[in-house]
Amino acid sequence: MAATAPEPDDVPSDGPWAQAWKRLRRNRMAMAGLVVVLAMALSAVLAPWIVPFDPREMERWTGALAPGTRHLELCNEMVVERGKAPRPQDVPTAVGKAAVDGAAHVWRIEVQDEVTTLLRVTVDGGKIQQIGEGGKRHTTLEIAEDEFIRVKDGGAVVRVPVLAVGGVLPAPAPQQAGRFVVMVERVKRPPEAKRTVEIALGTDGKVTTVTSAGVPVDGEMRVRAENVRDTSLDGARIEHSHPLGTDQEGRDVLARVLFGARISLLVGIVATFVSLSIGVFYGAIAGFAGGRTDVFMMRVVDVLYALPYIFLVIILLVAFGRSLVMLFIALGLVQWLTPARVVRGQILSLKRREFVDASVTLGATPWTILIRHLIPNTMGVVVVFTTLTIPAVILEESFLSFIGLTVLFRGEPIDSWGALVDYGRNALGGDGERWWLLVFPAAAMSLTLFSLNFLGDGLRDALDPRQKGRG
Repeated sequence: MAATAPEPDDVPSDGPWAQAWKRLRRNRMAMAGLVVVLAMALSAVLAPWIVPFDPREMERWTGALAPGTRHLELCNEMVVERGKAPRPQDVPTAVGKAAVDGAAHVWRIEVQDEVTTLLRVTVDGGKIQQIGEGGKRHTTLEIAEDEFIRVKDGGAVVRVPVLAVGGVLPAPAPQQAGRFVVMVERVKRPPEAKRTVEIALGTDGKVTTVTSAGVPVDGEMRVRAENVRDTSLDGARIEHSHPLGTDQEGRDVLARVLFGARISLLVGIVATFVSLSIGVFYGAIAGFAGGRTDVFMMRVVDVLYALPYIFLVIILLVAFGRSLVMLFIALGLVQWLTPARVVRGQILSLKRREFVDASVTLGATPWTILIRHLIPNTMGVVVVFTTLTIPAVILEESFLSFIGLTVLFRGEPIDSWGALVDYGRNALGGDGERWWLLVFPAAAMSLTLFSLNFLGDGLRDALDPRQKGRG
């Protein structure tokens, strides 16, 4: 009988890692998890090229837009001046590109001017106490369908049918503790207050003429986005959409999710590296030294296990600041205990093997045996722990963001997935009308965590020597 070809796992030239990879490829859930994790990580790295929006850029005039809604492409306030080239931050992207392509263009803006009334709203304990309009006091103030209210300082647009004493001033108006006053504009746009602004761009990219309602304008022209009804460039309407919608400040949700992935994945990877670095060396030294040293080091681990580690993280962040570096250190310092125990068990088993006796016979020092022979043989367990520790760290960071301990960079909060989920929960609305603010960040985080856990389970099976020959 002719000899049959050997199974792939039985090919002598295959090393243990090659065999483990073949076993991992048979696990569909693990491979799907690997694909999702790599796709999410790649999307986070390439986020500036995937989405054309800055996650911090607020288009307050739009408010919260549902996913896929098409709307005019505008800046919060557009500024042009005859004889000068428009700056990119002062005009929509399409106009900015047209200004440098060496051709003449005409940019038209249909403007509907506003009639505003200033309201003084007193809030105490989250409830409206007084509504002042000039010298009048209102207990109930109806807001017509063609009207809206705008927080004067922040520029946030709020659309509600009525303001009433005893009610709540809706988000995104400021929500503070105690008694405070909010200056609110009641805005009405009468149909007759319409005009056309026409801006001509020369071949050199500079504004040649500016007219408003047919009247030439000298000097600077400013147009607020909330007053614009339509806009076009050379007759083509300028509009775009946000695939995952916008939040209440007009920030793109897709951009915030992808940039939030950067923070969550970075925290998960770096804090895991810190914890495994400590745990692997600590456990390896304890297991290799043995005797009283091992007993003492493991008792230290037992004591630390008894401490509420999440409170230690909170204390460290409050005491030393909520920087990224401090977060890496704080989370890394509380995640190394389990890896230390597992690696110690591996070392206790490995140090009795023949290759260790051979190394001792050849004159290798204990440090050389530990670093070059024992620790490398624990890498399979370390790899599995890496894929299982990263989601745990991401969850812990999300919990910290959820309770208000958001990471700060140069004094500004950085929105991770946890912070976005907390924002979406607060902005959801009574009937869940702004569901996308919660669903998309939560879905991205959940999908990544599930994928990492599936990948970890698959790696655990693939790296188990007892799996050889199975499948």
